[in-house]
Amino acid sequence: MKLWKFLLLLIGLGLLAGVAALGINFVVLPAIIHHNQVVAMPDVRGLTVRGAELQLRGADLEVEVLRSRAHPTIPAGMILDQVPAPNARVRGGRLVRVVLSSGPPAGVLPRLAGLSFRQAEITLQRENYRLGRVLRLRRPGVTEPVVDFQSPGAGTELYKGATVDLVVAEPAPPALVRMPDLRGTPIYRARQIASDAGFVLAPVTYERTDRFPPNIVLSQSPAVGVRIPKGERLELVASSR
Repeated sequence: MKLWKFLLLLIGLGLLAGVAALGINFVVLPAIIHHNQVVAMPDVRGLTVRGAELQLRGADLEVEVLRSRAHPTIPAGMILDQVPAPNARVRGGRLVRVVLSSGPPAGVLPRLAGLSFRQAEITLQRENYRLGRVLRLRRPGVTEPVVDFQSPGAGTELYKGATVDLVVAEPAPPALVRMPDLRGTPIYRARQIASDAGFVLAPVTYERTDRFPPNIVLSQSPAVGVRIPKGERLELVASSR
């Protein structure tokens, strides 16, 4: 074969290959692509990857996991987000990229024992834990509510948002004292009795009367026999001329 004929053959084959490529690119591929049905993107959030695959199979869509991130309430392995978004119009054959939950973020539970109840509440809130059950126990010598025990214990690795139970020691209730009968008692003696019993004596009110000598207790509040805690206010009315 002569050289010029061979060159013409090569040029012809090249032109045929170019025409075939253009035909595939502009005719065949668009026909294949546009043959796929347009569907509304299902909402797969809250599903597992397996659940999403089953739901998307009917729409000829496939799942691809992009990454995972922590979430305070959604369990690990559940889908948090998706692209394309739910209800977007897409053609079958597309990939649906999803972000999975890795579960709540974990932290180390701080020591709460020895803190006041209010301080413990603030600490739990700051560390993103929730207050659980609180058992309150009366204890002599305690002046304010104090955390005595915590569950889980300090140093436990615990996911954020978990509940922490506390045992709180509280001040014991004051002792109750039966109110003595101070009527007819001289004021100086009534003051001594009230002080010994742990009462706080209010300024004495005087009332004029000829039935009793001056400075004798005529009436009292609280009434005789009433049981009241120490430190209560005692009011007396005494005689005067």
